[in-house]
Amino acid sequence: MINKLTQGIKVNADRGRKKVLKDERRLKSSTINSRLVFTILFWAVVIGVIFFTFQSWARTGFLNNKINGYQEKASAQIASLNEIGFANSPAGEDYTKKFIAAYINVPNDPKQREERAKALQGFLAEGLKVEQLEDLSAFKGKRVLKSASLYDVKDVNEDAASYVYRVKYELFKTVEKKQQVEVEKKDKNGKEKTVKEEKVTKQDESLGEQEQMLVVRVGTDGNSFNVIEQPYYQALPSNSRLTAIQDQTDKSKKNIKAESQLKQFATQFFTSYTTNSINEMSYLMEKPESLKGQYQYKGLEDFVVYDGEKEGQYIVKTLVLLHEANTELQTKQPFTLVVKKQNNKFYVEELKHTLGG
Repeated sequence: MINKLTQGIKVNADRGRKKVLKDERRLKSSTINSRLVFTILFWAVVIGVIFFTFQSWARTGFLNNKINGYQEKASAQIASLNEIGFANSPAGEDYTKKFIAAYINVPNDPKQREERAKALQGFLAEGLKVEQLEDLSAFKGKRVLKSASLYDVKDVNEDAASYVYRVKYELFKTVEKKQQVEVEKKDKNGKEKTVKEEKVTKQDESLGEQEQMLVVRVGTDGNSFNVIEQPYYQALPSNSRLTAIQDQTDKSKKNIKAESQLKQFATQFFTSYTTNSINEMSYLMEKPESLKGQYQYKGLEDFVVYDGEKEGQYIVKTLVLLHEANTELQTKQPFTLVVKKQNNKFYVEELKHTLGG
């Protein structure tokens, strides 16, 4: 009996111990799983924060670069606008031409002069009067504008510019001429008779044409224009002469021996140049050109051959005499040919319409 009781207690104790151990394993396993999940979530959050931070930084940098690009472009456009200026624009040119027409044309009739003065005042900025531009009280005559062409625009800023025009006008003086005219009058008895009387007539006598530079200073508020200062004249620019383009090739590179052969080729080439199509000329030159139907080849002048930079290469410079189609007009046109020789045949690598190149 006692033995059975003792064995029962042992069995129950063993069962209790096993249960406790089993529960401990479950608890440890549960704790480990919870830590693992927490660790994974923690690092996932950290990595996510780092990723989105980087994305935000990269996107911000991209947007900043784009914005800076727009700002730089806008600044460049504004700077360009300021450099060109509204004053230095087609509208400004149109305005100054109208002013010059009103300013230069001076009639001899007093009423017409008054109308001109009113028109001129409409061009002038506030504080600038017509009488500050000129004094016509002693001028007995008229001034007529013949031509006005824009020569230059200088002193340009964002709200003003000086327009320089080349103007031509003709001056006239009004002269009084006396002449005898026959008029019909009645005498004391009422009879008509022809008598001579002296009549004074006014005529405009030309003083000749004048040509000079006229400078008009114009200001703008972005919407309208005004002449902001008295116009002034300048002498015409001097007629300096430039030096014509010449063949500047080193004369020591001249190849006299090759002239005969290359002159024969040039004759054939320019004959084809004036008779063949562009597609056909591709067999003779790198960048095909053609004057087919426009000119006829007539000859060569001032023909010179130089050695090129590469072996088998030549530089040909010449004036080509061309006869314009359907006319008797002949022109001399400058050409420079860069020619290479391959397989005993010449080929034009480059054609220039100049002797200086």
